[in-house]
Amino acid sequence: MSLKEYQNFINGKWLNASDNLRFNSIDPSTEKEWCSAPESSPSDVDQAVLAAKEAFKTWSISQAEERGHYLRLLGDKMLEHAEHLGRIETIDSGKLLIETTFQAKYMHDYYKFYNDQLLGMSNEKTVPNIDKESMIVTERYEPMGVLAFLLPFNSQSFLLTTKLAPALAAGCTCVIKSSEIAPAFLAEFGKLIEEIDLPRGVVNIIHGGVACGQSLTSHKQINKVFFTGGTNTASHIIKNSSENFAQLNLELGGKSAAIVFDDCDVENTLNNLITGVYSGNGESCISSSLCLLQENIYDEFMSKLIERVNQIQLGSPLEPTSNMGPLAHEKQVKFIEMQIAQSIDEGAEVLIGGKRAENLGSSLYFEPTIIACPDRSISSSRIELFGPVLSVIKFSTEEEAISIANDTEYGLSSGVFTESDEKSERVSKLIDAGIVFINCYRYISPHVSFQGRHHSGYGFESSSDAIQTMQVRKSIWNSTSRITEDPFKIR
Repeated sequence: MSLKEYQNFINGKWLNASDNLRFNSIDPSTEKEWCSAPESSPSDVDQAVLAAKEAFKTWSISQAEERGHYLRLLGDKMLEHAEHLGRIETIDSGKLLIETTFQAKYMHDYYKFYNDQLLGMSNEKTVPNIDKESMIVTERYEPMGVLAFLLPFNSQSFLLTTKLAPALAAGCTCVIKSSEIAPAFLAEFGKLIEEIDLPRGVVNIIHGGVACGQSLTSHKQINKVFFTGGTNTASHIIKNSSENFAQLNLELGGKSAAIVFDDCDVENTLNNLITGVYSGNGESCISSSLCLLQENIYDEFMSKLIERVNQIQLGSPLEPTSNMGPLAHEKQVKFIEMQIAQSIDEGAEVLIGGKRAENLGSSLYFEPTIIACPDRSISSSRIELFGPVLSVIKFSTEEEAISIANDTEYGLSSGVFTESDEKSERVSKLIDAGIVFINCYRYISPHVSFQGRHHSGYGFESSSDAIQTMQVRKSIWNSTSRITEDPFKIR
């Protein structure tokens, strides 16, 4: 069977790489190659960036109503083509179709939200009560310029939309690089850009690996880089930005703790732990992959949790009966296997799972896993595995739980499960993370920002303030009098 061939989308045209190099992508549920994409060269990156730079001249001064028009069209197209986009993302990444389709449909609400924000906002305000006579000062927000978006392979429709929708609203143009692990979704999304007849060069889509990413993030005409992915790659992007002084917005990994107190609602907590760890195949940056469980309910709760995990159905991500599909690539599975083996050597115990699932037509399926850890020195409790693996540590007191939760280089998400309002408020304030879920987990909304701390990155995406993260502020001083006094007088 011949591979489906995708192209770059640059300045409104579909193009192969300048040197005609390509790379192939696999369907992880079969481990067979099914599509290919261009391996973009530095000259391809340059062409895309310069197209965005040229388009910025007119897009940046377009009326809010015009930009809102395209936001609404794009949101409608996402809704119309949600099932197709979801299926493409599922085939290319292994994520469940039910989730990829839901996210693609839900992104319609995001585009509508940013349309409403755009039409309701003012980009200029007068500074009140300024301490200078005969002076009127205004502050104006203007589009930042050309933005670079680097996407991961997971939750692509969501992580694209949280960047693109506010960028278009802000008046910015962009170059979007797909994940080399799963490029197909973004290529299919480019067809929607073409369908709504968005002005050429406003959105450009390229594909490629490390060299492509390096060229993009260091390009002199890029004003800000938005990256979602791993900490190691982010460190290279930070170095690359020294070449162009681009601002950075980094949404990175996490090792998020869910603290389960003895007064929790057990059924609710079990449901949300399953969601936090095993939904999305465990390939989620906010995964609650560390559970801190109060010691006096440990045995009973763990027995129920193991029983629930044992019921999780692995299968084709296209089938509605499947709860988990395959992981996206072999390298990740091997990394998980290595970390589990190391954790066992360090004194951890695998209670369920811990190995690849068999007889599913692909070696990339991994059993939902629980590892009992004596403390947080165990590798699996400290390192982001990006898979369906839960590490569990027993704690005694509230203070101990907070100390263990904060004993990490990350700071992305967290969970608190208790029926005490006072306790949940107290603990949520003391957890050093950008997101806290209380008696729930893994929710998203265009109204709410998400952000990390420490090695989980900096900056934020989503919420009503997102448009201004893609704008720059200008101060305008306007004198109502004329200076006739000493020109060297300090003012």
